Amino acid sequence: MKEELNTNIQHTPTPSQEGKATHEAFISSKQTYPLRLAVLWQHKNSLNECGLEIDDLESTFHVGVYKNKEIVAVGTFLQQQNEKFEATNQYRLRAMATSPKVRGKNFGKLLIEFAIEELKNRKADLLWCDARKVALGFYEKMGFKIKGDFYEIPIIGSHKLMYKVIRD
Repeated sequence: MKEELNTNIQHTPTPSQEGKATHEAFISSKQTYPLRLAVLWQHKNSLNECGLEIDDLESTFHVGVYKNKEIVAVGTFLQQQNEKFEATNQYRLRAMATSPKVRGKNFGKLLIEFAIEELKNRKADLLWCDARKVALGFYEKMGFKIKGDFYEIPIIGSHKLMYKVIRD
């Protein structure tokens, strides 16, 4: 039986965020679980199954975008080399999800832009991801490029490897 989702995750804004209905912030891995389950991994049975082995590595960070104190978009960024790229300091985007009720309203864009600034601070050269077929257009609008053909991820579906150069 599926665990009931807590869609009302509350957040106390910092002074610079006070009064802003929408803002981005670093969040904990557990704060990503409700959207991971609802949007990406509906085949899983509970929030406890939504953790990734890389969630709590020192080089991993999680970003959330808030709308009126509720997290409506999440993404996890980890330092991981992909042999298909020559860049030295690579980061991978995993488990990006946006609530269906705010899709197409730039919350995903805000998340990527916030993360890119953090990746620049970390001197990342490249960001890559396994993009679902349904999300290819979004990533292309964000400046990502496609590398290679479609491939299947079991249970999840068709993906393409996509990347964005952070610094040359």
